[in-house]
Amino acid sequence: MMAIRRRKWFFLLLAVMLAFLAACSSNGGSNEATSSPSGSQEPAETSDAPKETVKLKFMYWGSTDEKKAMEQMLKSFNESHPHIQVSGEHVPGDYNTKMNTLMAANELPDVAYLGDGLTNKWGSEGKLLDFSQYYDSYPELQNKLKASYLFTEPGKAVANFTALEIMVLYYNKDIFSEAGVSLPPSDPMQAWTWDEFVSIAKKLTKDTKGRNAEDPDFDEKNIDTYGFSFGTDRGTYGPLLESNGAGILDDSGKSYALNEPEAVEVFQKLQDLIYVHHVSPNLIQQQNMPDNHVRLQTRKVAMVLDGTWALLDLTNNKKLNYGIGVLPKLKEPKTVILAGTTVVFNSTKHPAEALEFYLYHNNPDQVDLYRTGLWMPTEEKYYTEEAAIKQWTDNPAHPPEFLQAGIEYTKGYAVKSPSTAIKNWPEINSKLTPGLDLIWTNKKTAQEALDELKPQIEPLIQGEYPNE
Repeated sequence: MMAIRRRKWFFLLLAVMLAFLAACSSNGGSNEATSSPSGSQEPAETSDAPKETVKLKFMYWGSTDEKKAMEQMLKSFNESHPHIQVSGEHVPGDYNTKMNTLMAANELPDVAYLGDGLTNKWGSEGKLLDFSQYYDSYPELQNKLKASYLFTEPGKAVANFTALEIMVLYYNKDIFSEAGVSLPPSDPMQAWTWDEFVSIAKKLTKDTKGRNAEDPDFDEKNIDTYGFSFGTDRGTYGPLLESNGAGILDDSGKSYALNEPEAVEVFQKLQDLIYVHHVSPNLIQQQNMPDNHVRLQTRKVAMVLDGTWALLDLTNNKKLNYGIGVLPKLKEPKTVILAGTTVVFNSTKHPAEALEFYLYHNNPDQVDLYRTGLWMPTEEKYYTEEAAIKQWTDNPAHPPEFLQAGIEYTKGYAVKSPSTAIKNWPEINSKLTPGLDLIWTNKKTAQEALDELKPQIEPLIQGEYPNE
């Protein structure tokens, strides 16, 4: 009997232990990591457990206005996302040097602005988050304009432009009115031909005695107002190369092409504006001139080539009656997008939260820089839906002609700057800039200068990144 009772107690104890182990097993998942839809590992949450606050760092550059806007955006984000707290650091100096130093020290922020050269380099090295793997979890990423993405491999999107910015033509309306000249077209389909543009620029260029550049007695050595002024970087020659079917590299992306006829024509036409037609100031004269909005206001020039970011300064200049038009064309109307990117570094410990902040940081609902004219949105609806367009353009910073010269120009005629596709761009540009200076200073013809650049640049060519 004792043996039977001992066996009963043994089986009873065994049953209790098995039930206890089964209960532990069913509840054990609450202490293990679970996979998010994007594939990243995140702690599972219980309904009654408070979220642990995630801390992120965001680094950026920009003007005083941009800094103020970012500080307000950060404040709003942190207040509306108590489980994510983002600290921002504005870098006023040499941004690339700062980022390279942080990369070397393994102390990168979670989210940051980045120039296109470093974006491509670090993206191709696997140091930036590949957004394409998060499309299902964050559909907003797919709602951005295709032109806003940078790809380092086919289908691998490592960054978006922080905002879209295109090159356009600004002008002083009063100078045009006084000269009896029609205003620059805002409709891309009505863009001036190059010859039409030069003719207008001559009519607007005046010497100190009021004679324009078409007058046989015009004094080219004593010019009071220039018809046009332009910069000497990719923002000027980039759109014109695209307009003329030319490029820095050929279609294969493997050979130097700036000394081909279509490219030479672009640079020679720009040089002629200064030294043949006398409608644009030379480099030394430009160095002594104020910013573009002041040049227009003080009648130093009648038209300038600049980015849409200049709308902020133009609008704030209350003494200036300005307008915005599209650039002159060679073969077809074109402009380029010039902008820095924002990236998420692969070193972040919190990719989900970093992406949540990423999608917030340049949302027109949260950032005033769109309504003030400094930025253009990257999301497609702000170019296609009337209510969304009005949200950021129905204000004094965007004159009526912006709907064509800004919105339509971006949608149908804007392409990314060549620098966003060319591998090894910083090294190539370091040779390109001093070589082009020989054109801007009239020391060489365009053909001579561009021929001399070929042996300097060809050894640096490594191909191009994909466009999608």
